[in-house]
Amino acid sequence: MSREDRLAYLVSQLGSDERYAIGARRFPGYVTSDDAVAIAEALADEFDEGCAERAALAQAQGMQMACSAGCNGCCTIVVVVYLPEALRIARWLDEPENAEARARFLAAYPAWRERLGEDVEQLPKLFRDGKQAEYDALHMKVWRKQALCAFNHDGMCSIYAVRPIACRNAHALDTAERCVPDPPDAKPPHAVSFVPLEQFLKQSNRLLRATHNASSSQRHHQEALCSAVYNLLSKPSPSSSARPAKQR
Repeated sequence: MSREDRLAYLVSQLGSDERYAIGARRFPGYVTSDDAVAIAEALADEFDEGCAERAALAQAQGMQMACSAGCNGCCTIVVVVYLPEALRIARWLDEPENAEARARFLAAYPAWRERLGEDVEQLPKLFRDGKQAEYDALHMKVWRKQALCAFNHDGMCSIYAVRPIACRNAHALDTAERCVPDPPDAKPPHAVSFVPLEQFLKQSNRLLRATHNASSSQRHHQEALCSAVYNLLSKPSPSSSARPAKQR
């Protein structure tokens, strides 16, 4: 079976039963770390195509995107991820040509972590346990600390090419002045409603979760993006292919 065929087969199987994502059923096969990264990459590429369609729709309707290079209005929001996306970023940073970005991130991480404190560890736990109201409240508390993502350097995302889907989805119309925890008149930024992309986002999140559960011994274990990647880089050889993980 070719690499492409294997990936297509895995995606089909992982998405065939919602119980793989919610943890009610163990995935019967093997998903390697290489598989997990490949799935994260494929989803990101397809999501980008949807974002391009959304932007074209907005332009056709006379809407003006506020987002541009150097804008970091949403980069103080703590993004939580599953293993596939975190592992993809760690491997990218481990490439020799990205050594500078890796060094900058490792240098910036301690200050980011200290500013957010233990709250950043509690966010994923609340989400995993389904405590949505508590999660939303803590998420807002953390956002108000305005800790700029440790991957942001001089206003630019240093991992833009491999950023998570949640970051790819973020956008605002007209102006970025409302991209803050307490926007003027308590009105959040305007965004484009594009149903096909919104549906794909839900499908992607479910597939990423199923892939995580099938490739990790810690099912449903999300982490804040910066913490997840930092922890992976602290382990030996994030660029090496791990052995297939058995279901537990």
